Amino acid sequence: MRNARLLAPAAIVLAGALAYGSAFPGAFVFDDAPNVSRNRRLDRPADFLPGGPGWSAQPNRAVTFSTFAIDRAIAGNDPGFHRAVNLAIHVGGALLVLALVLTAFRAPRLRGSALAPEAWGVGLAAGLLFVTHPIQTQAVTYIVQRLASLATLFYLLAAVLYVRWRIARDGGAAGWRPWLAFSGSLLATLLAMRSKEIAFTLPVALLLLEAVLFDGPWRRRLLGLAPFLATMALIPATLLLSSAPVTAFQQDVIEPTRVQTDVARLDYLLTQFTVIARYLGLLVLPVGQTVDHDVALRTSLADPAVLGSAALLLALAAAAVGLLVGASPRRARPLDPAVRLAALGIAWFFLALSVESSLIPIVDLMYEHRVYLPFAGLSISAATALALGFRRVAPERTAALTVAAGLLLAAILGVATWRRNHAWSSEVALWTDAVEKTPRKARPRHNLGVALNALGRRAEAMALLQEAVRLDPGYAQGHESLGVALSDAGRPVEAEAHFRRAIELDPKAAAPWYDLGTLRFEARRYAEAIPFLEQAITRRPGYADAYANLGACWNGLGRSADAVRVLTGARDVIREHPLARAQLALALAQLGDLAAARREAEAIRPLAPGIAAQILGYMDSRGASPR
Repeated sequence: MRNARLLAPAAIVLAGALAYGSAFPGAFVFDDAPNVSRNRRLDRPADFLPGGPGWSAQPNRAVTFSTFAIDRAIAGNDPGFHRAVNLAIHVGGALLVLALVLTAFRAPRLRGSALAPEAWGVGLAAGLLFVTHPIQTQAVTYIVQRLASLATLFYLLAAVLYVRWRIARDGGAAGWRPWLAFSGSLLATLLAMRSKEIAFTLPVALLLLEAVLFDGPWRRRLLGLAPFLATMALIPATLLLSSAPVTAFQQDVIEPTRVQTDVARLDYLLTQFTVIARYLGLLVLPVGQTVDHDVALRTSLADPAVLGSAALLLALAAAAVGLLVGASPRRARPLDPAVRLAALGIAWFFLALSVESSLIPIVDLMYEHRVYLPFAGLSISAATALALGFRRVAPERTAALTVAAGLLLAAILGVATWRRNHAWSSEVALWTDAVEKTPRKARPRHNLGVALNALGRRAEAMALLQEAVRLDPGYAQGHESLGVALSDAGRPVEAEAHFRRAIELDPKAAAPWYDLGTLRFEARRYAEAIPFLEQAITRRPGYADAYANLGACWNGLGRSADAVRVLTGARDVIREHPLARAQLALALAQLGDLAAARREAEAIRPLAPGIAAQILGYMDSRGASPR
């Protein structure tokens, strides 16, 4: 037992380290840039304390973003460090899977299982599956999806501590330790709910644990669960309070449960039947993984794909119910109580998926990181099933065979994870992989084209962007990006046509208006550029690039007072934008307010020393007092 306590966690840590060795040094990819590497709010970790601007901006994710801010304070904008922290969180989650299995086998309804003495073997196999399966890479190597892994870490911690508290309470333990576990579980619940919205289901997961693992009158059991169940109001209340003014609540209190899409809720649910079936397929055989799956929207229950997927999911759910019924002590020959743990894992899987794969439409129909938390349950089910199978064929070697099977699967899955991490090594690698896996989808080609254009590989980029809009002529962002590539290639007339097409397709988009204004700005047609830039700002009030070019246009027209008016009115927007603040400094200097201009230039110095030096040099040439 003592050796198991050391070797099992060590094996999980080692397996995780080996499987993810290829994830380093890594790079910021996809939306890591706006959320992490270019997120200036992360410069101030204190902003993410309750009541701070960071906390207020995304209260249901503030804990996760606070960890990104701490990473930056320690190591700057280092993707390797961010990934190292992600890996530590992932390994911690796998260790908690082990701990949950060990703790569950001490609960009243499982302690009589023939597997209880082999709990370390079952827990080790479950932890190894969780830590090495390649489907987990999108929540580990993809930096911003620490959102999923950190919420899962707290979710699992809350579950482990809750079960330990219940065991202690049932055992009549006195003193402060049981209540420390209870308090820790409640704190972990709150932290999970401030890490990502998937934690909304955590109190229900605790209810499942209570129902499957414990006995006793429900009135007393619900009394202990009451504080956790009360936390379920936290996430929806926050969404409602942050989504609209109070007067808008009377119009539609459900709308905040829709994420960047107009897909009908029933259509989304029907589609998710097929998506969950695909998740299960990837868990069994992780082939065809990609950051951008091509998923057809399903609109009819009669659709064969929907019917087939629904039948599979119903069969899995029925299996869980059958296991619980089979383990009932009222039966003449009940199954081993361990089957209750396998059933619990299946229920956990469905419950954990319910936030993102049910009636809450999300713009992207399928993402692999959404199965990160659900897989914690299925990994326990799979490990328990392995152990029960070995118990039937070789009862005297159950633990050894379970551990051996876990290690073999971990080796196979670890190699797959090592290889999968290569796709996350750069933006080009990620989207090249996606283009290969989803050849009929426009977005992978678009994103690869944008990445190649940023590297100056314009011919390759142009072909991909043209193919993207051919595949999806209604793809507004594709037209906008193609216009940018054409503009960079010195073809402004063609670029303008695509910018205007993007506006026709998405009148609310700000970027095409900015692009049209920038075309005119770069041609020194400042007066013509201004209305387009103002339209961009109207659509995106925090558009710092548009403010920078607008200020430059007013300066270019010799109307410095207008530049000062526009830029000082957007101080919060341009605070971290050196080019916009440089235009403000130039306008102040033109108006003769050299002291204010110098203060503005000095404020730019930490952001862009070269730009600050140019502005200060300009002011010195105008006879400003020496620095």
